[in-house]
Amino acid sequence: MKVLALNGSPRMKASSTYHMLTPLLEGMEKAGAETELIHIRKLDLEVCIGCYTCWVRTPGECIHKDKDSMVDAMELYNTADLVIFGTPLYHFSMSGIMKTFIDRTLPRIEPWLIPHPDIPDMTFHPERFHKPNKILLVSPCGFPEFDHFESLVATFRHMAHMERFEYLGEILRPGAEALSRRSLQGLFTGYYDILRQAGEQIIRDNRISEEIQADLKEELFPGGKKAFYDMAGSYWEQQMDRFNVPDEQRHTVPILPDDLDSIPYAPGGTDLNLGVLRSDGRYLVPNEYMLNLMVGMFNPLAIPDLRATVQFVFSPPKDVDFDPGPANWYLNINDGVCTLHEGRTALPTLTITTPYEVWFDIGMGVLHATSAFDDGKYDANGSMTLLEQFSEIFEHPQPGEGGKTNPELDLIMMGMPSAFDAKAAGNMDATIQFVLGGPGGGMYHLRIKNGECSSHREPVLKPDLTINAPAEIWLAISKGEIDGQQAFMEAKYRTSGEMNIMLKMGELLKSTGLPPASVSQPLKPETLSPQEEKPMDMTQLNCHETIAGMPSVFNPEAAGDLVAVIQFNVTGDAPGSYFLQIENGVCTFHEGESSSPAMTIQTPSEVWLAVSRGEMEGQTAFMQQKYTVEGDFSLLLKLNDLFK
Repeated sequence: MKVLALNGSPRMKASSTYHMLTPLLEGMEKAGAETELIHIRKLDLEVCIGCYTCWVRTPGECIHKDKDSMVDAMELYNTADLVIFGTPLYHFSMSGIMKTFIDRTLPRIEPWLIPHPDIPDMTFHPERFHKPNKILLVSPCGFPEFDHFESLVATFRHMAHMERFEYLGEILRPGAEALSRRSLQGLFTGYYDILRQAGEQIIRDNRISEEIQADLKEELFPGGKKAFYDMAGSYWEQQMDRFNVPDEQRHTVPILPDDLDSIPYAPGGTDLNLGVLRSDGRYLVPNEYMLNLMVGMFNPLAIPDLRATVQFVFSPPKDVDFDPGPANWYLNINDGVCTLHEGRTALPTLTITTPYEVWFDIGMGVLHATSAFDDGKYDANGSMTLLEQFSEIFEHPQPGEGGKTNPELDLIMMGMPSAFDAKAAGNMDATIQFVLGGPGGGMYHLRIKNGECSSHREPVLKPDLTINAPAEIWLAISKGEIDGQQAFMEAKYRTSGEMNIMLKMGELLKSTGLPPASVSQPLKPETLSPQEEKPMDMTQLNCHETIAGMPSVFNPEAAGDLVAVIQFNVTGDAPGSYFLQIENGVCTFHEGESSSPAMTIQTPSEVWLAVSRGEMEGQTAFMQQKYTVEGDFSLLLKLNDLFK
């Protein structure tokens, strides 16, 4: 079957129409169809002027035949078995260029008036050329309701009825503007998969099943219209920010409160705060919770040798019946680790005395820590240098341009449920907190329960997993600009809580650039001798013997044709340098240093022994910089497979 798809969007490949047509055609090709896609805008069409030259002076030839590319397009049209009319919804109908294309098909017919072959009492024009047997309508629109398509669908159904096409139906996508955004494509892979299935079914069965039709009508963004309104608002704010549109030109028509009674313009999901009270736009959380978030934001690489103690003295929130708990807390920073303690410390490096509301706003990215101090919103005594370095030491959200969260990041975070895979989640009941630091960052959490996933702009009191990341890093991962696995292994972001949830992120949220399930932990060898049926007592081995025994548990099937050298540089109680040579399905142990290692592991002997014995969680040790890795990080991810 020959299929011709017409993209009637002037935005061509940057359009939502194109992003719907592409997977649909891929599915058709998989089922054996020959497909062709034409961007109508590229034809540079002249409009039909109603001169009837194609009927009387040059029958079958348009007066514009030498001015544009319609002749070649008509050849493809006349020889296709199925034509897909892809058009965005423009003012409740098709786009102007799509209408022009249809008008320019007039040379296909002759002027004579005859009775319609199929419809009694209706008039018809004889057809000069072979026409397509079947047509299909594909259309996205910006509004979130299907009702807006009524007149467009009626037009194409009537056209099919009168012009004797077999009408295969329509694929409509309300709320589709986000499909045109390159940075959000990872959120819609599930929807695109359904379009591919629809394409296969059309070629194979000449129809789309009711099940696939129902799936195609599911909302792109969970959360209902409230979430959709908010994301759309963020998008248009971002576009206006790009062009520096003055505030007075952004809202020239006042929006009255009554207009928003049924669907308030509010952040999606803020009505489901999992027990976190709100007052004056702030979430009421304990002082301990706020500072524990700071512990998670701590970046040990910012100032590697930092030793400091930061004392906090909170005054309670005003005009609110809420007890945030003890007022005195301090953070102790030593050897790349930040810990929280209740009470007073004797010799603080820095003391911060702050109203509850001020420090909450700093933590949520509403205020800059240093700017708030300069404005007299809180007091600080001690090392002012340390205070000035807070934004580096603690990667907390900071106000972006215009004091706002990055709209693109916000769209991605609020749209993550659209990439959720309920089958992968099973009966999971979990909450994932995201603390995205730096300019334009923010705080979000995902709630997964009963096979459903929702996204919220707020803190949650007891998350199962917390991900701390610079906003720019998480945005780049989500857009696929950097590899999520490697960023994780390079400590570009940090996690705390249940690591088994982290390891499933790539399965739970498909194609969002998140670390996939193949993120593995450093080696935990169970046996060191092939003669033993039971694992050897690891407590009897030193680090040298542990590494020397790794070839005995080498898995050549996992290695395949791998050729690599893994260098171990061990410090501590039993220092030494060793390397493993992998080649031709064989692993050998060697003393000394290799001249060209693919990967080098720098580790204290006690750390590697603890990891090998299972006494220390490998990923946590790596993220805490207890050992370091240089070279091919993908090799580190394969260690568990290479050494069983």
